[in-house]
Amino acid sequence: MLVYVPHTTAGVTVNEHADPAVARDLEAALRRIVDDGWPWEHVEPGEENAPTHVRAALIGPSVVIPMRDDGALGLGTWQGIFLCEFDGPRERSVYVSVLQ
Repeated sequence: MLVYVPHTTAGVTVNEHADPAVARDLEAALRRIVDDGWPWEHVEPGEENAPTHVRAALIGPSVVIPMRDDGALGLGTWQGIFLCEFDGPRERSVYVSVLQ
């Protein structure tokens, strides 16, 4: 199964979903790796979102998850699929395709 977001400031990843602290830690790490205060060249007045583009590029716009024989997703026990919103809240689209 392919999960894809057609946005330049959002991404999709797979990570642990049992503890909400994991998502908060990922967000904090990405903010430290890509600092808001850098001298960004992509600056649109009122929408200074250059760091969100870079964070989304690091996460990526898609994941591919294998399907098990019983039709369920082949995720590990603790895994979940995360939509990572870096410039919102905004209305987003998520496309899901079953690959054969």
